[in-house]
Amino acid sequence: MTKTIEQKALKFIDEYHLIEKGDKVLVALSGGADSIFLLSFLIKFKKRFGIEVIAFHLNHKLRGKSADADEKFCFDFCKQNKIKFICVKKDVKSYAKKLKVSVEETGREIRYLELNKAADKIGCTKIATAHNASDNVETILLNFVKGAGIKGLSGIPVRRDNIIRPILCLTSEEIRQYLKKNKIFFRVDESNLNSDYERNFLRNEIIPKLKARLNPRVEEKISNTSKIISEINSFVEKQTEQISRGAIKLEGKVLRINTKKI
Repeated sequence: MTKTIEQKALKFIDEYHLIEKGDKVLVALSGGADSIFLLSFLIKFKKRFGIEVIAFHLNHKLRGKSADADEKFCFDFCKQNKIKFICVKKDVKSYAKKLKVSVEETGREIRYLELNKAADKIGCTKIATAHNASDNVETILLNFVKGAGIKGLSGIPVRRDNIIRPILCLTSEEIRQYLKKNKIFFRVDESNLNSDYERNFLRNEIIPKLKARLNPRVEEKISNTSKIISEINSFVEKQTEQISRGAIKLEGKVLRINTKKI
């Protein structure tokens, strides 16, 4: 089982050319199952890829002592595995109030901002996040319910600029099985059990019912569909770009648009 899951991730990384020899990879580490799996996996195969691995932890200061315990756990994990550890503390709740945006959205924005700042500072070529197939399904279902075009139904991109998602092919169940089998410990975020959050509602209540009543492989099937939609979206975007290049021209100070072509 361990080898199967590892091979699945390795094949996925190779297929999408996510990691190249000489890369310096900054891993977003929360201490939860997914990010601990990702960091453990990259540490195990860093010689195979020919890369350097560094961990980044953001303490959101949302859960008091639990947040500090997460930070200490991540620090200890990296020390034990001889991995450089970077930690940033931000009061996400205060930022959310100032910006009048949800705590979830603010946390996400700050996380990517700080990851990019850290990557630039220490010269990392890639930022790896631990989004998995289950996260992807939640994103697709949320977008579908709220109304989305083909871009929204494409789900989480495998890569965006310097950000890569090496374990997007694995479900959270596969990840937890692997960690259990290999006796790798991780932190549990108790807020994930609260179904007041949209994602948690889907994760804790809707998706398990879809699995039980309609299809036990619902995550795999929705992920496959999103891959097809993503390919359609890429094709449409390329075609639109080509048409735009041929239909829009700047001549001196005059912008000419061929409306018939468009």
